[in-house]
Amino acid sequence: MRSFSIFNTLSRSVEEFTPQHPPEVSMYSCGPTVYLPPHLGNMRAYLFVDTLKRALKFNGYRVRHVMNVTDVGHMTDDADDGEDKIEKSARAEKKTPLEIADHYLGLFLRDMDLLKIQRPEVLSRATDHVAEMIALTGRIIEHGYAYVTASGVYFNVEKWRGPTGMGRLSRQSLEEQASAQRLEHSTDKKSPHDFALWVTGKPGHLMQWDSPWGRGYPGWHIECSAMAMQYLGETIDLHTGGTDHIPVHHENEIAQSESATGHPFVRYFVHNAFLVERAGTKISKSAGRFPVLDDIIGAGLNPLAFRLLCFGAKYRSELVLSDGIQSAQKNYDYIAEFVRGVPDEAAKAAADSPWANDYRERFGDAINNDLNTAQALAVFLDLIGEAYRRSDHRIWNTLRVLDAVVGLDIDAIRDTSQASRKAEFPPAIAKLIEDRATARRDKNFKRSDELRKELEEHGYDVRDTREGSSYVPRAS
Repeated sequence: MRSFSIFNTLSRSVEEFTPQHPPEVSMYSCGPTVYLPPHLGNMRAYLFVDTLKRALKFNGYRVRHVMNVTDVGHMTDDADDGEDKIEKSARAEKKTPLEIADHYLGLFLRDMDLLKIQRPEVLSRATDHVAEMIALTGRIIEHGYAYVTASGVYFNVEKWRGPTGMGRLSRQSLEEQASAQRLEHSTDKKSPHDFALWVTGKPGHLMQWDSPWGRGYPGWHIECSAMAMQYLGETIDLHTGGTDHIPVHHENEIAQSESATGHPFVRYFVHNAFLVERAGTKISKSAGRFPVLDDIIGAGLNPLAFRLLCFGAKYRSELVLSDGIQSAQKNYDYIAEFVRGVPDEAAKAAADSPWANDYRERFGDAINNDLNTAQALAVFLDLIGEAYRRSDHRIWNTLRVLDAVVGLDIDAIRDTSQASRKAEFPPAIAKLIEDRATARRDKNFKRSDELRKELEEHGYDVRDTREGSSYVPRAS
């Protein structure tokens, strides 16, 4: 396995990644709260997670990936008090919380598939793991870091952090955190900084379970710790999420997990930056109207153009949606045109031309340097460009290896093109079209014109555009 480095938020530095039990990697990702359609900012995060997982596999690791689905307990404004986001949508749409969660989870999974995001090995719904959350809360109480009140069970943040009050992940004091968030101070909480592990005394809440501390429901933070430990053990290799999770959610996960187990919860925290509609403005569901994948499709763009947009940016850098989506579509068209035209003999060759090996090495160097996908995409496009320049298309094996990380599924692009061609045209015409595509790729324009005339003699109108060529039979 090659050396792979990634920025670890815990150390604020790029570190060589070393899992606990190589080649096995345990990886947990904060997943969707299923109360509204996923917006493009959400999907950037999951594209980053997918790329990270693909990069690890590229290097020979086997990844066990768990992603949660929050279908209970996530309050509006991320506070302990207020309305559960699932229930808020349920009341607005006059549906049950389960119907809301199932519907929006379905939309999320559909968007994952359209973007070629690989499904996690475990997609863990919070409502299926309440027993584990209750058990973990009990352990925290036993170790003296949580207390029970009439309104629920709260984690004692000040006791956990000690005299300095500093957060290990955020590197913020409690006072600094307080200035950046809204803190609800229930009358029976010891401190406004304490957060709920279990909430009781809310008879109007639609989703409730019995517990040793009364009937109620889990706090948001405890869900991730309980589910991560259930499937990956008490110490996991990688934990991903957006940068907005650093100061509160992930800081609280560390506190509740390590207070229960006595050992480290996560070895590498990796966070992605926001997708924004304009510089400095996070895309947010709370803002009302937000861009979704259907907007990309409705604009006549391929969903994979959005995948390429995100892949072409550094995951730790803010990405402006409007700045590059058209260029990303052009890159997708360029790649797809090449893929559709790779001759059968090149696609079926056992080995590529030797010159392609250098591109595989350069691509790996970029990916393994803190997931430098922008540089990796440049190498991917350069490989295709060099194939055109050399009129040598024997790069299919290399292209497939690189695409296993880029994630366009070039096999499907080629298979769909060939199946369509075979279905639409008689074999003799399909052969002329394939020969003409080869001539155009090789810039043999004389031969391309000869084949055009031959196709026209067979009754086909030939139209060449930047998206490719079309062959339309004339009406008899």
